[in-house]
Amino acid sequence: MRQLQSFFGVIALSGASLGLAQGQDKPTPAKAVIPALRIAQPGATAGQTGSAAAPATATGKALMVLRNQFSVSQSTILVKLRQTDNDEERANLAKQLPKGEPIAQKALELAKNDLEDEAAFDALQYASMLGSLPSSKAGVEAREILFSKFVTNPRMKPLIAALANTPDGREQAKALLKNQKLPRDVKGQILFSLAQEAQNGARRGGSDADQEKALENAASQYEAIVKEYGDVAGPRGGTLGEMAKPALFEIRSLSLGKMAPAVKCLKLDGDKEVEDTLANYKGKVVVLDIWATWCGPCRAMIPHEREMVERLKDKPFTLISVSGDEKLETVRTFLEKEKMPWTHWFADRKGILKDWNVRYYPSMYILDHTGKIRFKDLRGEKLEEAVNQLLAEMKEAK
Repeated sequence: MRQLQSFFGVIALSGASLGLAQGQDKPTPAKAVIPALRIAQPGATAGQTGSAAAPATATGKALMVLRNQFSVSQSTILVKLRQTDNDEERANLAKQLPKGEPIAQKALELAKNDLEDEAAFDALQYASMLGSLPSSKAGVEAREILFSKFVTNPRMKPLIAALANTPDGREQAKALLKNQKLPRDVKGQILFSLAQEAQNGARRGGSDADQEKALENAASQYEAIVKEYGDVAGPRGGTLGEMAKPALFEIRSLSLGKMAPAVKCLKLDGDKEVEDTLANYKGKVVVLDIWATWCGPCRAMIPHEREMVERLKDKPFTLISVSGDEKLETVRTFLEKEKMPWTHWFADRKGILKDWNVRYYPSMYILDHTGKIRFKDLRGEKLEEAVNQLLAEMKEAK
């Protein structure tokens, strides 16, 4: 899964975006495992860009120096990492990346020296970002100060909404929902973040009972959002209600054991595009592979998919790759260079992508011959084993 995790306004690049595919214990070829990196803009404070005016207070100036030092040190190593594919060199360079905890501690001390300083908030935010792990004493203390002293500050809105996505922040986020001083829109975003985390938690595994409990918890929270916060603006446009409804549909209609909803999509047919439907494949085992040409883990699946399709060419089986690319030409150009001899749909960034609340690539749905969703998000040998199981069940049912 290609993933970008946002924490306290700063982007953290996950292992997947540095060559590590979701669900893999080992990196893809020629790439060493690199720890998650917090990328900080040099000299910028919260809500500012790197070209913002110089800070006016001593705390602000000291924070800018601290941020610049960390950013330059980090950027120097990152440049070298991008310039080599040698595993040993990358591993050695990764060890040289600056540690965030000492910088987080210094930022925390800057803030504590004068919490009334206008830059104290920025210093606490920076400490929180660098100390995002539960083991970070500086990060934990910075968040405690932020949520005790600055909870009603308008600049806290994105930080509060992101709280539910942190390992140590969920209970604190739930407690904030009871805070009468907290604005309604912030409460709505907190509840949405908690619902997303519960839904993602179910996907991460656990017992069937635990997954079902997590999904029911997420569904009840999405329902509350639609009812109580449906008109609240979402963080990326639209409303929370518009964001919650597809997520609720995913839980209620796309869980294991559910019949796959009706789908219409453009099918690439030679040099033309024709309308196709999922109903056209009833009576076959179907794998829906929702992907994009720019998705590294998706591309890594192609060789096995090609082999699987060849092995099952005489079976009642269909693989449908559903492209999430922005342009049809991108898909066609890719297919001209990469042999993928199976059915291809182009979703045009809508249709199934929106209706099925696709949140990551690849998203995999494995349907039996009746159209029932039997497996999700399997790859490689496990995917082929599931397909063969469904084919055997189909044969026995005749």
